[in-house]
Amino acid sequence: MKRFYSIVLCILFTAACSLNDKPDTASLGLSVAPSPSASVLACSYTDAYAQLDPDSIRVQNQLLEFFPGALEHETLLSASTDVVIATVCSIEGGSTYNESKQTTIAPYTYGTLTILKSVKGDLSSGQTIHFTRSGGIVPYDDYLRSLETTQREAFASAAEKPAYIKQKVDGDIDIEVGKTYLIYLSDDEVYQTQSSSYAILGHQGGLREIRNSENQLITMETPLCHIKVFSNIKQIWENFSKLFQT
Repeated sequence: MKRFYSIVLCILFTAACSLNDKPDTASLGLSVAPSPSASVLACSYTDAYAQLDPDSIRVQNQLLEFFPGALEHETLLSASTDVVIATVCSIEGGSTYNESKQTTIAPYTYGTLTILKSVKGDLSSGQTIHFTRSGGIVPYDDYLRSLETTQREAFASAAEKPAYIKQKVDGDIDIEVGKTYLIYLSDDEVYQTQSSSYAILGHQGGLREIRNSENQLITMETPLCHIKVFSNIKQIWENFSKLFQT
């Protein structure tokens, strides 16, 4: 059963095609993605997407059909290697290039997270890691290369050709710099698009905003019993202790 859900979650980072064209990341106005590694770094709070002109971006929603329960807590907890409470330190850019497999895939976002608390796995409080997440903003030509031939031809025939395409799964939420979330991660090579990075699983199910029940800033010292977690699926706040029985 675990393998079954792994296949479902693998959709999040499955290539739309298997071309070997490396995208022009320089055209985003960004540096090429660094070779990430888990290390203790200062939180930079930088957002590469915020540097782009919103009028130059077209949103392209992606329709995906998930198996029942694929985005639920129990499924993602089982599929993840690590579950953390973490703050998004940076969004470094978007890409359609799978560095691990040297293929072109659907757009994803990459950046850094700083861990406040580890719920599952071996990550430590204060550690900063690199993440990837399905959905992202990429140059128009890079997006075209990620499509199958028939889709590419239909998309390219449109009169409007924006500078960037923002692809996201319909119903998903945006990851935001400076926000703190409960995050379901995996460093399994099945999900990796960049070496030594952690993939955020589960779209809106795997990236859940949190808040302190006493309306105070969440820190490494915040008791877990004081934390509430937002369910993007049910649109309600849930007690952390209900999910993890702390």
